[in-house]
Amino acid sequence: MDTPRILIVDDEPGVRFVLEKTLAAEGYDLALAADGGEAIRKLDGAEFDVLLVDLKMMPVDGLQVINALRARRSDAAVIILTAHSTIESAVEALRLGAFDYLFKPAAPEVIRERVREAILYSRQVTRRTRLLGQVETLRQSLMDLDAAAGTAGQATAPDRFLRSGKLVVDKYHRSAMLAGEVLDLTTAEFDLLQALVEAAPQPVEPRELARRALHYDPQTIEARQTVKYHIHQLRRKLGDDPRTPKYIKTVRYKGYFWSDG
Repeated sequence: MDTPRILIVDDEPGVRFVLEKTLAAEGYDLALAADGGEAIRKLDGAEFDVLLVDLKMMPVDGLQVINALRARRSDAAVIILTAHSTIESAVEALRLGAFDYLFKPAAPEVIRERVREAILYSRQVTRRTRLLGQVETLRQSLMDLDAAAGTAGQATAPDRFLRSGKLVVDKYHRSAMLAGEVLDLTTAEFDLLQALVEAAPQPVEPRELARRALHYDPQTIEARQTVKYHIHQLRRKLGDDPRTPKYIKTVRYKGYFWSDG
């Protein structure tokens, strides 16, 4: 998983220093902004998992930073920093869609804990957004396929989709759906799945899978170990029990083959 990226936005140098020192030990990729304008410029150049934003800044305040973040359709979690521990500030934080708010000065252990939780929240939202996008893409793709079945263009449809039992693979959009659920696959896992489905029911030996899915030609022993790892990961995402696999089966001395279950 990528190193979490955090943007600290506060016009008080002392606050920025404390936050940076508090979070640096966690191994995060930290960026600092001394005012709202600088923060917005940094949003144009990078993606962040979490923003710690002071509300009271001049001339560009924290509210404008948050609005700029949302305008960029970012899923970053926002932790608002405020020196005014009032009900009004809490309500304002929630109204802005903040993940949380911290009253300055906050204890280092509290800052670290809330940032860890914010990172988890941000990545869950990002993953959900990506999966929903894949679902919509596949839904549209299947509609296109059904429409193509009654037209002269239907001959091109088999080149785009692979179907095997409950599995549908869209080669154009590089996405796959099993039993109505979108699979969250890496590039290597998708290429491995496609190679197995295209070859089914014939087994594919590890070295050939490495060439087709991992795009390099290792020695046989290395290929076995590398492909074995990726097969394990792919089986896990398919819900396949490695002891009694339903979809990806092993043929001793020959490799792996895809079964439609």
